[in-house]
Amino acid sequence: MTAACVMALGLGLVATGCSAGGSVNELDTRTPPTIASAPPPPVTGYDGLIGLPLSAYGTSEQDDHLLYRTNEALIARCMTGLGHRGYLSERRPQSTSRTKSQREAVRPAGAWGYIGSATAERLGFHVAVPVPKAKDPVGRELKDYNTCWKRADKEIPSLAGTRGWKLAQDLFGRSFRQTAADSRVKAARERWATCMGEAGHPAGDPEKLADGFLNAEKVTPREIDVATAAESCTRSSRLAGIYFAVLTGYQRQLVSAHTDVLTGYQRQVRERIERAEAILSAHPTATHPSTPGGSAA
Repeated sequence: MTAACVMALGLGLVATGCSAGGSVNELDTRTPPTIASAPPPPVTGYDGLIGLPLSAYGTSEQDDHLLYRTNEALIARCMTGLGHRGYLSERRPQSTSRTKSQREAVRPAGAWGYIGSATAERLGFHVAVPVPKAKDPVGRELKDYNTCWKRADKEIPSLAGTRGWKLAQDLFGRSFRQTAADSRVKAARERWATCMGEAGHPAGDPEKLADGFLNAEKVTPREIDVATAAESCTRSSRLAGIYFAVLTGYQRQLVSAHTDVLTGYQRQVRERIERAEAILSAHPTATHPSTPGGSAA
């Protein structure tokens, strides 16, 4: 997956759009893709996003976890080498997997409607997946940490800003715009809006509806009512199934039109992952509190 655009899975954050810039030719795909008459919705919005064709170009959640561990290992070696013996004991491991309820809560509401009945009934639109919080360094430790972070970044350079990375971001944005303008998605959204009006909660945009509740400090009974209505209307309007089917179709067209650059970008991603694996294999105890000191560079 292109983690910088659609999701930063390691942080439990999923976005529904990317750069609005138009560096990709807007005429790349002009034929609406064919979809099934009643496409099934994904189990969760999270599953729908990570299953998209363009999500194959970039890092997966497992890759993100590996990169996180490697980065932590490099920083830990550097920090202990600079005298911060207690640094590693203050760090907490990043979770490697999500439960069904966690996947449902990552991003149940988006342009595709609301996916997640259990989340709607329990959390409304106030969704969040807890991320283990490490103690933030301060003072000299913070200064040394920044030095170590820069050294670690040189060991495994980011691909942000490369040609392939930029193309992946642009293609994601293009596919979201195409999907929003597709007549089948518009019709499903109109059915959703009609259903919400009949349920006593007039709304025209499922994503804006969800976002409108997020400034409140805590979930309210009204929010639960609106969220459960939104989830029910998403099902009856078939919005989620149609949305992801159309989005998938447009992304397949875009991938086909830009195979060479995307394949090259994915090769760079794999080389970066292999580099991280080699570093972690060479220092198997680098993430253990008793690791001896050393330098990250």
